[in-house]
Amino acid sequence: MRIIYWLYLLGVLALPAWAERVLIPGAEIILSAKYLPPPFPDAGPAAAVLLLHGCNGLSHSNGINPRPDRMAALLQEKGYAVLMLDSFSARDLQEICSVPLSKRTLSPRMRAEDARHALEWLKARKEIDGDRIGVIGWSHGATSVLALLGQKQPSVRVAVGFFPSCSSYLLRDKYQVTAPLLLLVGEDDDWTPAEPCRALVARADQPTFRLITYPDALHDFDNISLKPDETKRLTLGASSVSIAFNAEASSDAYRRTFKWLSPWLDLNRIPIAPPASRHGTTGVGKAAVLN
Repeated sequence: MRIIYWLYLLGVLALPAWAERVLIPGAEIILSAKYLPPPFPDAGPAAAVLLLHGCNGLSHSNGINPRPDRMAALLQEKGYAVLMLDSFSARDLQEICSVPLSKRTLSPRMRAEDARHALEWLKARKEIDGDRIGVIGWSHGATSVLALLGQKQPSVRVAVGFFPSCSSYLLRDKYQVTAPLLLLVGEDDDWTPAEPCRALVARADQPTFRLITYPDALHDFDNISLKPDETKRLTLGASSVSIAFNAEASSDAYRRTFKWLSPWLDLNRIPIAPPASRHGTTGVGKAAVLN
C-alpha cells in the first residue's frame, strides 16, 4: 500500500502549478473558481468537467487541496477543460466539516444553484462544447450533485459523486436523476453511510443511476493527503466519524470514474441511447454494484 500511496503523492507533486482564477456571477454573490482551459485548443470545442469540493473547501493556506488538484490534472490528460468551483470563499467560509448540520448556513441545494451558474458560465465559452459537460463532487459536493441532478431540467451530460449523503433524498416521493450518475461509497463509511445510497438507487430504478461500494473503505478513501494505514477521527458536534485513505478503493474508483465519463463526453464514444445493461461486476474485493 505504501508504494501505491507514494505513486499517488508523486502524481500530485507533478501537477501543473497554474490555473486561471475566474469570477462567476451567482444568484446573489460572485463566486470564485479555478479554470483550466482545454489542453488541445486546436481540436475544436472540448468537453468540460465541473468539480465540487467537499466540506473542507477548495483551497487552504498552501493552495488548492490535493484531491481536486489531482483530479483536474487527470482530466486535463484526457483533453477535458476543468472548472473547480469555490462555494466557500465568497461566503467567508473556510470549512463546514466541523459545523453541525443544523447550524450550517450553506446547503447542498444552495451549492447546486452555484453549480448551475458555473455550468452556464462554461456553456457560454466558445472553446467548450456545451453538450459535453460533466460534474464530479466529493462528500458535501457529491450531495450537491444529487441536488443538481434531482432538478427537472437536465444540466449536465454525466456525473460522479464520491461518498455523498443520500438520506435526505430518500424523503422525496420520487427521486430521479436527469443524467447518468455514478456514486462511489465506502462500506464502512460512518459519516455518509452506504445504505441510504443503496436504497435510493434501488428505489429510483434507473439504468444509468448506479452505486459502487468498497469493503473496508471509510469516508475520504481517495484523500491522498492522509497518511497510509492511518485512521483519523473527527469530532462532529456530539459524535465522531472516521476517515482514512484506501489505495485500492481509490485506484478502482478513479478508474471507474473515467470509464463512466468517457461514453458521455468523448466525441467518438457518445452512445446513441443509454446502455441497456442493468447489472455489473465488481472490481475491488467485494465491491458491490447496484444499477
